Amino acid sequence: MEKKRTAIIWICCFMLLWSCKKDYQHYSGPEGVYFGVRYDGHINDQDGPYQSSTHIEFMKLGLQQMDLQIPVLITGASKSYDRVFKISVVADSTTAVPAVHYQELNRQYIMPAYSNGCLVPLRLFCAPDLDTIERRLVLQLDETEDFVGAFSSWDPPLDITGHHPAQKFDATRHTIYLNNIMVKPNQWLGSVLENGEEFNALGAFTRRKMDFITERLGVSYADFASPSSMSVIRIGLISQQLSKILIERFNAGDPVLEEDGRLMYAGQVPWKSYVGIPWKK
Repeated sequence: MEKKRTAIIWICCFMLLWSCKKDYQHYSGPEGVYFGVRYDGHINDQDGPYQSSTHIEFMKLGLQQMDLQIPVLITGASKSYDRVFKISVVADSTTAVPAVHYQELNRQYIMPAYSNGCLVPLRLFCAPDLDTIERRLVLQLDETEDFVGAFSSWDPPLDITGHHPAQKFDATRHTIYLNNIMVKPNQWLGSVLENGEEFNALGAFTRRKMDFITERLGVSYADFASPSSMSVIRIGLISQQLSKILIERFNAGDPVLEEDGRLMYAGQVPWKSYVGIPWKK
């Protein structure tokens, strides 16, 4: 009986493998290309295995330029020879400027022989205007003699819970969002009262204050991202050091001002600072 059961299992496995092999041999879909971008190179079940966009935040990266590698994958079997695909910029949807925010694309790219995909390099620049506004760069895969655009209405597969993790999107397009906007980090200890008065260790968060701390104390914006790099004790020490510098500058007749003209604040300074109200000598 045991031998019979084993034989049945082997037959079932053989039939399953043969079925898969047979389906693969009879694949007749179009030979196409699509963007196979995944966050951090991994599948995120909440967003789907392929993403329609990439967000580049230079401030968090601490970079002035970066080389992004964009995965382009194929449908159909690989070939024994190189093939050509093209990527263009969708002008009416793009706000990024060539040579300012990104390096212009090549006229065409090569899908290497015996490969199912490749990485397209794209150099991105942290231009000054990204400090205050976000730019977008929309890329489009164009048809060539070798490839058509695949999955123009990509429906992400079910996630592990049995639900669709993302909305349908066009996998022949990919949008890259660029910014260098500085927002209040998680570990910033300070805020503003209802009357506009700054309080606590560091007071209101401003870009000017963060830049001043980085320049004078060697503390980076990224350091404020998590408790592991910025403890409450460390914040207290930063507040003391910053207060000392601000007091010294004030006593020397060269006070440090915020953009609205108020005195820069830290927890141990003897003055009060109100957002929007300039300091008067």
